[in-house]
Amino acid sequence: MTDHVTAPSAPPSASTFRILSAPVLGWAFYDFANTIFSFAVITRYFNEWVIDQHDRPDWQVAVMGFVVGLVLVVAMPAAGALSDRIGRRLPFLAGFTALSVVATVLLGFVGSVTVALVVAGVAIFGFQLALSMYDPLLATVAPPEYRGRVSGLGVGLGYVGVLVGSVVLAAIVPEGHNEQAFIPTAIMFALLSIPIFLFVRERPGPRPDDETSLGGAARAAIGQVVRTVGHIHAEHRDAGRFLLARFLYVDAIATVIAYMTIYMDRVGDFSKGEKTTVLGLAMVFAAVGAFVAGHLVERLGPKPVLRAILVLGAATLFAAAATGSASLVWVLGPAIGVTLGAVWTSDRVFMMRLSPPELRGEFFGIYNLVGKLSSGVGPLVLWGGTIWVLHSRGSWSTLDASRAALAMLALAVVAGLLVLRPLSDRDRFEDATAEVHA
Repeated sequence: MTDHVTAPSAPPSASTFRILSAPVLGWAFYDFANTIFSFAVITRYFNEWVIDQHDRPDWQVAVMGFVVGLVLVVAMPAAGALSDRIGRRLPFLAGFTALSVVATVLLGFVGSVTVALVVAGVAIFGFQLALSMYDPLLATVAPPEYRGRVSGLGVGLGYVGVLVGSVVLAAIVPEGHNEQAFIPTAIMFALLSIPIFLFVRERPGPRPDDETSLGGAARAAIGQVVRTVGHIHAEHRDAGRFLLARFLYVDAIATVIAYMTIYMDRVGDFSKGEKTTVLGLAMVFAAVGAFVAGHLVERLGPKPVLRAILVLGAATLFAAAATGSASLVWVLGPAIGVTLGAVWTSDRVFMMRLSPPELRGEFFGIYNLVGKLSSGVGPLVLWGGTIWVLHSRGSWSTLDASRAALAMLALAVVAGLLVLRPLSDRDRFEDATAEVHA
């Protein structure tokens, strides 16, 4: 199945590697840029613009996310496989980033909620496809011994970027006018993405003789995806199990982050400044969690770190659901922030250890796809569905229905932990990688 796949770019050797090098910092700075988009469009401003400013139900935003996820079912693995066969990821990263930036600019001019949902869907689509190109570049900029630390650096810088973005947007976006956040977000995303294209260099291998055209490479890539999905249970069983676990726990974490400010409106009378502060604290703790997790992953491996942080996340969600306390939001935000930062750091390395080097782009396409599908299913089913059944169709208050939704999200994290439990995080492809690079 791998005879016609381009060999991956060789990472620098451990003996000459430096964390504070231009390629590493250029790669990590893309996390700084893309999480500003994630904060503004997915977490802070767009959902409130739809649900609070235009009085639309939670499920409308959730449906948009779900539809994007369905489109990504085809687009993301195919794009990853295509980049494997061509041997380049940076051109794809540039194109998908540009698509997201342009759509985000358009959000600043759209008045119709229906049109805005479509445009936001395009922006998120481009953002997610860009991430599927970005993550595998970790193997280009860092040797295996340092990938935990470099992954943590990227995630940590991402949340520092969110802090910077949140301060800038809080200063220029008036209360009740969230639409004014989108153009500045697009500008920051575009400008801060530049370093990765300046400092990261790929060394593509030769293209196979029978795939000289882009169309030929695309057709072969899609066929490769179909073959991989068809054999993943038999040939990559551990990777399949990991992806199922990831679907469950990312489902919960992404949903909490996306609806944090909506929950704050229901649980207490939080001002705009307090919302920004809670989210800012979450990002600070996410950055700290990412940096610390990066070091722990190198010492202990990704699995112990991932399991410990998921236990923390589940316990916090259960506590918030049980009490419905406004004061506990000040604990919920930082705890979910730590969970978010440590999860992104550790499970990216976990997936790297389960991915054959020659299929790494395709595997990370599926890895990101699972995360994005779950981030569509969670808001639609576990959050929006629970609130619709208990509040819209039942007699529960929006607060009580939201607390029940938090409990459902906690159960999803626990289910992910149970699925993850039998897996080993041993790097079974390290020797194979050395052979490919020889």
